[in-house]
Amino acid sequence: MRKWLSVLLVFISFSFAVGQETQPLTLQQCIEIALKTHPLIRLSYRQLDAALARSQQAKAQWLPELTFTGVQRRQGPTVSFTVPNPLTGMPVSIEIVKRDMRTLTGEIRQSLLTFGRKSASIRSAEFQVNATSKTIQAVQAQLTLRVTEAYADVLAAQAMEEVARQAVERVKIVLKTAQARYEAGVAPKFDVLRAEAELAAAEEQMLMAQNGVVLAKAVLNQILGRPTNAPIDLISLPEPLDVPPELIQSGPFIKQAMANRPELRSSEWQIRAAEELVKLAKADKNPLVLLTGSYVRQTRTGFAEDYQWGVNLVVQFPIFDSGRRESVIREREATLEQALAQRENFERQIALEVEQAVRNFQVALQRLKTARAALASAEEAFRLAQVRYEGGVGTQVEVWDAQVALTRARANEVQAFYDAHKAFARLVYATGLSESEVLKLLKSLSAFAQISLDGGEKR
Repeated sequence: MRKWLSVLLVFISFSFAVGQETQPLTLQQCIEIALKTHPLIRLSYRQLDAALARSQQAKAQWLPELTFTGVQRRQGPTVSFTVPNPLTGMPVSIEIVKRDMRTLTGEIRQSLLTFGRKSASIRSAEFQVNATSKTIQAVQAQLTLRVTEAYADVLAAQAMEEVARQAVERVKIVLKTAQARYEAGVAPKFDVLRAEAELAAAEEQMLMAQNGVVLAKAVLNQILGRPTNAPIDLISLPEPLDVPPELIQSGPFIKQAMANRPELRSSEWQIRAAEELVKLAKADKNPLVLLTGSYVRQTRTGFAEDYQWGVNLVVQFPIFDSGRRESVIREREATLEQALAQRENFERQIALEVEQAVRNFQVALQRLKTARAALASAEEAFRLAQVRYEGGVGTQVEVWDAQVALTRARANEVQAFYDAHKAFARLVYATGLSESEVLKLLKSLSAFAQISLDGGEKR
């Protein structure tokens, strides 16, 4: 009985595991998998760990520092002299330099006055941490875009495979009609041969479409950290947002991008960190006040006890360093100028990315509407051409022309549909907002434009 229960549990576990493997994935699930497994994310977080460690180092260098040092020394020659014992009058040898010396030293060090060094070094390191955190957000946004585009490419490839399959089925129907008409003596043998050639070409296109599906899945699996040939099933994407393309303007999106793009925020933190490093370099020309203390246990000699202690107030004044500090200041100022130029470059680049994303999204929505209208016309044209050919009033050339036009129209509709999704994903990335925030902004722009148009008509 126990054996059968074990077998049943193994079977249930295996069935559950298989079910988990073949369960279709949503776009959000794919994004979550990539954000957990992609090496770029691990790399970014390790960079953040390094920045946090440097921040801790910057703070620790101004805190008390305690050190212990032990020394065992054998030396020579020994030095001693002889004096009479005051009680007995017998000579006594006193060693001044012993052969074996042991020393144990404890020392504490604390900075009292740094004249700007402490605050500048700590703030610079903290700003670098903030910059690295924003860089992680930028990497996450880039990876999300890559997953979204790869996800759409897989679905587009699968849809293209279905378009190719339908084309093969239509050609088979035409071939069957041609064979029937040829056997009835109302069509030439050429119609059959032409149909067979068209079927071979359609099957070749279907093989290419199937290969496209395999390659698209391999790309998505690679991003998700799965074997490139692993089976993967995806949930279809919804209809793109129905917004009049002419109502979408780039101005509000550029404004949002300048406020939210993590690359720009990271660049601003880099500038602040560079400013603090300039302050630190200039502060290095100021005095430095330290407090040190020590306690020493040592081998007793004729002239020294077995312990000693001391407290020191140390003031350091930089007098001459052959221009080292000035060169450091110039280096830090040049680094600051680089950071400022980098921010300006980001601003220009982001403005262009947003402009392109808005325009591409507008065009993608327009293409989708046009492609669907063309598809409806192509379907009706193919139906009429097929009916005319079967009725003997149309030619096979009309059928092939309609067939090619229908296949092209369906392929265009598929490409336009998924291009619209990819264009929306690029718009989300370019603005630095979430998908829901971009949808809300699009709807608000559409509603505002509609109110303006209604108001203009009433006037």
